[in-house]
Amino acid sequence: MNKIRLTFLLFTIFFVSCRQEKPDVHFLDQKISTSSKIEKLLAPEIASELGIDPKGRELLYAFYSERKFKPLWSKKAGLTDKGEVLEKMLKAPILFGLPAKRFSDLKWDDKYHLKNELIISCMLSRMHMDLRYGVIDSMQMKPIAHTPKQFLEQVFDFPSGKEKIAEKIMLWGPEDSTYQALARGLFQFASSHPLNDEKIAVPTQKKDSSTAVQQARKALIARGYLKNDPSDDEYLSALKSFQTLNGQQPDGVIGVNTANALEETNLHKCKRTALALEKWRWKKPFPKQYIRVNIPEYKLRLVLNDSLKSENNVVVGKFENQTPEFNAKLRAVVVYPYWNVPYSISSKEILPDARKNPYYFEKNRMKLLRKGEEVDPLTVNWKGISEKSFPYAVRQEPGPNNSLGIIKFEFNNPYGVYIHDTPSKTLFKTTVRSYSHGCVRCEHPVDLAKIILEYDENKMTPDSLDTLIGRQTNHMISLRKTIPIYFDYISVIPDRKDGLIFLRDIYLKDEEFLKVMF
Repeated sequence: MNKIRLTFLLFTIFFVSCRQEKPDVHFLDQKISTSSKIEKLLAPEIASELGIDPKGRELLYAFYSERKFKPLWSKKAGLTDKGEVLEKMLKAPILFGLPAKRFSDLKWDDKYHLKNELIISCMLSRMHMDLRYGVIDSMQMKPIAHTPKQFLEQVFDFPSGKEKIAEKIMLWGPEDSTYQALARGLFQFASSHPLNDEKIAVPTQKKDSSTAVQQARKALIARGYLKNDPSDDEYLSALKSFQTLNGQQPDGVIGVNTANALEETNLHKCKRTALALEKWRWKKPFPKQYIRVNIPEYKLRLVLNDSLKSENNVVVGKFENQTPEFNAKLRAVVVYPYWNVPYSISSKEILPDARKNPYYFEKNRMKLLRKGEEVDPLTVNWKGISEKSFPYAVRQEPGPNNSLGIIKFEFNNPYGVYIHDTPSKTLFKTTVRSYSHGCVRCEHPVDLAKIILEYDENKMTPDSLDTLIGRQTNHMISLRKTIPIYFDYISVIPDRKDGLIFLRDIYLKDEEFLKVMF
């Protein structure tokens, strides 16, 4: 027994003695120059203990050696005013749309401010690259990168004051005006709202009116939109303001969308904004002319010569038939288009109607085709045809009741998606507009087409378009100059006052990216 104990004791002593000791930093308490202390802190073993990666240590050693290891953010007794502002901001990188885990290896110190001097410099060097080039690549976190040494002096040259320091950091990102507005909105939101992760369940008023109001009050107070013990008027005003900021009609009613928005924490909203900023970092600069559809915003915008010329409400695909993200080029405007019904719609949705009533095709001005030849629907044994054996193509003839309406915008893409008019105009007045089979329905397509034709300097002028519409016949107008079209999915947008509007993540696409980022 004694032999076993002796063996265990010897093993323990050996293990402890072989274990790497933390580097000795007693010199920080000695009366030596600040420059000497910084130089010693940049020794490989000590820098590693601070969490500074090897490339970062080499970079900082080269940078500080050129300035004879004089501090940037420190004075004798502690950090400078700029250093204190930077330390506070950098400890909350979500302010700038960056995940904290990206910098979790860096170890802030409560005792020695010179350690934090180097942490600040290292983190700024990393953040400069992350804000410029992004942190995700192919659904993976990018490797840590540092600003090249020749640019560090410029990167570290900050003005005085919290707002100006924050503004400079935000300007490290893309110059795009939407990106910068989002960045300002996030900084303002994250600075002024509690970022706790408290979950608060909110039912709809239809399900439980009393509990819905009670929980909505609780959520609004916890999220920083309402003070404690509010009056009924204060509660209703706060709820309507909250609805506006979440892309909803401010009706003061807790429906499904309002309940979902109230349940989402401020921290999660900040993470979604960080993702929106990341997506803008991925983008190349837009050309001077383009059309952009932001799917969760239900908006189409036409920009010509860097100026917004048209903005339309749109209807996009429902969850089961999602409008895809892609880029294309508008090449033609079609007046009174044919609708070649996708097979998925004809076999799943039209077939059941045809079984009930073969006159369905005549009523809806549709042709039944087989190998390009028209087939009389009355001669078909509809009961003998299943969804998987539907042998026909269906085409709807041009007309005011055509599902594509009277205008279609044509562009090649692998998804069979296009922008078009619709006879169902009432949907444009609703807040949530995801009802289509994947195509994008435009609220004012004729006006949009006229602006495009005028820009195109096309022989078909806006007046000619009116004439073609009056004839009610199919006609394709090929454009002389194609216009790029972008279909995006960004669920947080800036408002006009440097604030944010949090849209519903209608396809639940954000979460897969957030899992990687956060």
